[in-house]
Formats: sequence, C-alpha cells, structure tokens
Amino acid sequence: MNKRVHFPIRSDDSSGLIVYPDQIRFFANADLAAMPGHIIADYSGSLDLPLYGLPRPTVRPLLVITQVTSDRPNQSTVALDRHEVICPQGATLSFTAELRDEAGAVLPLSDSFRLPIRQHGGRDGLLLATMAEGVVTVTAPFTVPGDDGAWQVDETAINAGLPEAAQMRFAGITVSVFRA
Repeated sequence: MNKRVHFPIRSDDSSGLIVYPDQIRFFANADLAAMPGHIIADYSGSLDLPLYGLPRPTVRPLLVITQVTSDRPNQSTVALDRHEVICPQGATLSFTAELRDEAGAVLPLSDSFRLPIRQHGGRDGLLLATMAEGVVTVTAPFTVPGDDGAWQVDETAINAGLPEAAQMRFAGITVSVFRA
C-alpha cells in the first residue's frame, strides 16, 4: 500500500539513492520538502515508518460555497460547480460557505474577516465575511451604477494580509453583473 511519508534523510553519494535512517532506500527523485534535510515521498513497503517527531504537514482548511441567493431570483443564475454567478445590476447576493478541515468536517470557528473583491476593470471592493461555528455568510450588494462587469474573489485575495495560521484554500468565484 502506498503512503506519503515525511522523514529526515541523508544522501548516499555513491549510489545516487536517498537513504532513510533505517536503511530503507528511496530514489533521489522524491519531492524535497520545504524543510532542508527532509523529504516527502511515496513509500510502498510494509513497515510502519515513524515520523521521528516531525509534525505532520498541515493542510489549510477549505472554504466551500454552499449556497448563493439573490433578492432577484428570477433574473439571477448560480452555477456553483463552475464557481460562477450571473445577476443584474441592482441585485444583492447572499453567500453561505463552510470552512472545512481535510476530512470535510465543518470547523467550529467563529470570527469575521475582510473579503476583497476585484472588478476585471481594476476596481476594488471590500465585503465583510462573518463566520459562526464554521458557517460563513457574506452579503454583496451590486447596487451602485458602474457595478456591472465581472467581479472576482480568489484564494490570493482572501489570504492577503492574513497570518499563515488563518489562511484557507478557496476555489474562487466570479460574479458577472449585467445592466438590467
């Protein structure tokens, strides 16, 4: 059974192999970890390899949009699988999302954070995201003249300015606002 392992290494210069401390060998083309002197590699042996006290690399939580509603439902289109919403200028959208761990469970965190949004023409906006027990809500009014066009929120924008421990993964979403 293949498993991903993270462990300290030393190089065996004579054979071009990387040698695990217990003499288990891996080819030198395994992925180097960010921590010098360590490696992450696929291992298909039957031994249970110890991690030698190294913390398991953390996976950032995933922000998943679960629902989008509009105050103009007959004029708005939501396609969550493509991460796209189409609505008329003047509409107000409400987004609901969940912050999930790597197993898919909702993390019971409560906080609020800024949500930068950028129009493809270069305009920037800022929304407030409120999280209660891992469920995030955002209200986005597209009511100002000039709000028409494509607006986007992506992972880079969400994480900008957040400490590394608070950063999250996010597939992004585009809101296309048309003139009504």
